[in-house]
Amino acid sequence: MTTAAVSTRRAQTRDRLMDAAIALFAEKGILAASVEEICERAGFTRGAFYSNFDSKDELLVAVLERKGEEILQATTNATSTVPGERIEPRSVDDVIRQALVVFQASHPIDPEWLLARSEMRLYALRNPPVRQPVQDVENSLDSLLIAAIEDVVARQGARLIVPAEHLVIVLNAYYEALATRAMMAGGDLSENKLAGTHWSDYLAGLVRALVDFGADS
Repeated sequence: MTTAAVSTRRAQTRDRLMDAAIALFAEKGILAASVEEICERAGFTRGAFYSNFDSKDELLVAVLERKGEEILQATTNATSTVPGERIEPRSVDDVIRQALVVFQASHPIDPEWLLARSEMRLYALRNPPVRQPVQDVENSLDSLLIAAIEDVVARQGARLIVPAEHLVIVLNAYYEALATRAMMAGGDLSENKLAGTHWSDYLAGLVRALVDFGADS
């Protein structure tokens, strides 16, 4: 078997183990999800697990890093849709909508991932050795979003009412709160709606309150 074939097979094994881990983290939490269960869900032995990961903690970080790479690509693609030319005041809502496309690309939410990510954050808070790697992944994604927001605001001659990093924190918290409420209410997260209102409408109102597009906007 060639080196390339081995590398492909190894990557597939890692992906299946990570997919199984996400599902189990969401279903029962990280502490309750054993290595044996992850292997069984993925269809592998413990040997396959330990030939790819030293521990469940290392697997957790790998899950976040893989998701981070996916989000990075989606966000980069979405950023290219935001107009580079300065807009007219009447087009502010269009720019907000396009900017929110970038934000939502960087925050994919489905029930399984929402639960798994919440579990991973709680686990990291309780386990200091894992805390920094988890924070590094999340910080890198926030940095990308902060840079994108600052670039759009500068190109449009607008002004942030709060620093970009604060805006990202507020948007993150608001977006996750909307998703959590929708999930608690038994809603379909793929619809991105809460009580019949699309999340983008909620987010657009928040952006309008925190970004000054000029007196005529």
